[in-house]
Amino acid sequence: MHRLCVFLMVWGSVAFAQTSDLAEPFVWQQRWDGYVDKTFSWKRIGGIAAESAFEQSFQFSKCGRPPYCFPHRFGGALARRTTRTTLELGVGAILHEDIRRQPSGLTTIRERAMFAITHAVLAKGPSGEWRPAYSRYAGTMGSIIVFSAWEGKPLTMGQVLPRFGWSASNYFQDSLYNEFEPDIKRYAKRTLHRIYPKRFPDAPLIAAPAPASVAPVTSK
Repeated sequence: MHRLCVFLMVWGSVAFAQTSDLAEPFVWQQRWDGYVDKTFSWKRIGGIAAESAFEQSFQFSKCGRPPYCFPHRFGGALARRTTRTTLELGVGAILHEDIRRQPSGLTTIRERAMFAITHAVLAKGPSGEWRPAYSRYAGTMGSIIVFSAWEGKPLTMGQVLPRFGWSASNYFQDSLYNEFEPDIKRYAKRTLHRIYPKRFPDAPLIAAPAPASVAPVTSK
């Protein structure tokens, strides 16, 4: 899995590094607001808590100190996420990168899926060009280092590469979800419409999201 993710990252970076589009200016306030939401919002923290509890439920046998296992796992997850988002904020501001997921504006499911996969590891540069998302890579690597320190494990190349590859697989998951999120919501709404037709009006099942206008990334 990690080898496939690394291959897709390199291929996508080479294939699309020279293409360009127009994007909205990504100023510092937007970066900061996004950082606060991703790092400190109660929904994000609640999601991390639920995920940690779910994972812990399958690893009771590996827990040497049951009362402290969940707090340890939850604290480690928070530390990793905070490290990742903070590095993405700082490195992204320095390099003038915009790593926000942008809808493709394409029409067919195949085209949209290919766009999401090939752009999962890319970011918008200062001139609106697609290039490798260095700030995202830095955030992922930082979270791996923090995880190793939190767990008290040595940081070796044999551990870093698989963890980086596994973490990078989330790039593609996030990108695909961002592209098809409107359709997923419409599908859920249509399902609810069948059950409660009066409360949930019908809506088209598949409709490509409108393309976002893009301009050079600027900073204050």
